Amino acid sequence: MDFPKLLTDVPKKVENKDLDNILAYTVRQEVINLAGGLPDPSVFPHEQLRDIAERVLKENFDKALQYSPATGVPEFKKEIVSYLSRGLGITGITEDQILVSSGSQEALFALAMTTVSPGDYVFTENPTYYVAVSVFRAFDSVLSGAPIVKGQLNVDLLEGKVKETPPERRKLVYVMPNAQNPTGASMSEETKKHLLEVAERYDLTIVEDDPYSLINYEGKTPRPLKAMDKENRVIYMSTMSKVLAPGLRLGWMVADPYLVKAVTNVKQVIDLNTNTLSQYVAAYALKSRVIENNLENVRRVYTSKRNAMVDELSEVFKDKVEFVKPESGMFVFALFKGVNTRTALEKAIANSVLYLPGDSLYVSDPQYNSARLNFTYPSEDKIREGVRRLKKTFY
Repeated sequence: MDFPKLLTDVPKKVENKDLDNILAYTVRQEVINLAGGLPDPSVFPHEQLRDIAERVLKENFDKALQYSPATGVPEFKKEIVSYLSRGLGITGITEDQILVSSGSQEALFALAMTTVSPGDYVFTENPTYYVAVSVFRAFDSVLSGAPIVKGQLNVDLLEGKVKETPPERRKLVYVMPNAQNPTGASMSEETKKHLLEVAERYDLTIVEDDPYSLINYEGKTPRPLKAMDKENRVIYMSTMSKVLAPGLRLGWMVADPYLVKAVTNVKQVIDLNTNTLSQYVAAYALKSRVIENNLENVRRVYTSKRNAMVDELSEVFKDKVEFVKPESGMFVFALFKGVNTRTALEKAIANSVLYLPGDSLYVSDPQYNSARLNFTYPSEDKIREGVRRLKKTFY
């Protein structure tokens, strides 16, 4: 069989060797993996989830083990509405504005498939979440990025890029206003207001990707952009993966009911419905405040790990590294003087340490001396040893 003849060009468009590396080396114990965005399993509330799963299978096995509506289990959607209101200040949401997905990644893919045509422009931060870049490229969109300067999106430059494009081709603005991946920066209230003003001025739709808002290390939870949205032009996406457990594979999209219906039509041909059992488990967990009760532990563990990484980077690399100490999220985004992190990757793997080369995070003008380093998954000892292995690799 000549299998290459079967293929379209989509697999090539979305090929991501960095993601392949992250997943492959997760199971290689000798390699210190600083590349992925994995939570620490020690913070999973596994005992509570075990008890909840048993309760679900006793009380609702007939529903939990059955097919369910494509938009999501009503009980779970009800709890999402409450969770968004009490934890993030996103109020006035109704259940018909919610689409439950297999992680927020599926929602992003289905949204792009629903809205983006070849040649349409998607405006982003630069750098940005690299898997989202792959999604938009799968549909032949034109990606246009504006830089993050001192932790803030340069909205004026983004507006300039918008003005340069044909109005009929301006499709989406994709941003992570809080705990941006990879930088860990959060937009100020002023930057968020400015972005919303630009969106109103040019009739733009904003996609807000918000997996990390509740994971903050400085005692504050910044407002999501959606909580400031007066015109219903922000499509909000979030997930259970970072605050509860990624193995549940649950995320959601909040949008106008008309758009939810259109994206649901696409989702139905992908997987019919999101995992029903996981939705019931998550609904029970939200109702019993499992996430809120566990957040202090999550923040304590991750704050200590963040400090271990930034302290070790400063001690080991001294003036050869630049980074901003992240106030939230799971990553340090570092610039190493005189190093090409892409070409150094093979040597790093030989030294049993893995990072994400930063060039893959840019939609334009990549910085080849940059790297995204995860501090939530490895132990503090492995974080310190991993940084030392990076020094051995780079210099």
